[in-house]
Amino acid sequence: MAPGTFTIAFPLGVTVGKWTRVFEERHPEVELSVVRERPDELKTRLDLGEVDLAFVRLPLELEGLHVIPLYAENVVAAMHHEHVLTLEKKLFLADLEGETIVAPGPDDEWDETFMRRVAGGEGIGVMPQSIAKALRRRDVVAMLLEDADPAEVALAWPRESQSPWVDEFIGIVRGRTAHSSRNPEVAAAEAAEAREKEAARSVAKSGAGAGKGGAKGAAGAGKGAAKGAAGAGKGAAKPRTGARRSASKGTSRGSRGAGRRGRR
Repeated sequence: MAPGTFTIAFPLGVTVGKWTRVFEERHPEVELSVVRERPDELKTRLDLGEVDLAFVRLPLELEGLHVIPLYAENVVAAMHHEHVLTLEKKLFLADLEGETIVAPGPDDEWDETFMRRVAGGEGIGVMPQSIAKALRRRDVVAMLLEDADPAEVALAWPRESQSPWVDEFIGIVRGRTAHSSRNPEVAAAEAAEAREKEAARSVAKSGAGAGKGGAKGAAGAGKGAAKGAAGAGKGAAKPRTGARRSASKGTSRGSRGAGRRGRR
């Protein structure tokens, strides 16, 4: 992939550092920009191409975007630390009936201003747990809402995106390693290595076949020579045995003839 720039945006409460650090380690040649944006601005910046990829909270207007859900988080009710509901062991949505709910408008976001209103006793704020942690105060208590729908966080990027780094960053978020075969550069290297190994195996098999043929020929020649030598040895041994027998018979006959003449 060619070097260039890559811009990521995220809303309050979403922690992206662990993924952006990995990206920077793997691709130091890329100029990475990470910016925090208000939730209502994220879609606009994606549509304008000012941001390559964004962490967003669902629901979101999805027209023109690719979206991959990442995870869900708990929702809490933030209230003054002396509020009567803090005495409850568990808190449910029904417990909030009749309470004043403090929430940002459609063009606003949770920030220190709203948290000060909660701390001042103006009402209860219902928000994702990560936002409550980001804005925590000593005079505010955040209690888990046991039956509230989880807050979903997703990755979004324009359908017409031309950035070569979107897929790479998504892989990092999903836990893909630098040596994963999903990485195009790694996949090409692995394919080349596999071809080299296959070629080496073919050469080894050819050499082994030639060696076996030569060994068989040498063994055959050795066996033939051994048989010839054995045959020659047997043929030479037979005449010598016959000669000894003839000589022995001649000597025996001569002795018997001499004995007879002596008796006469």
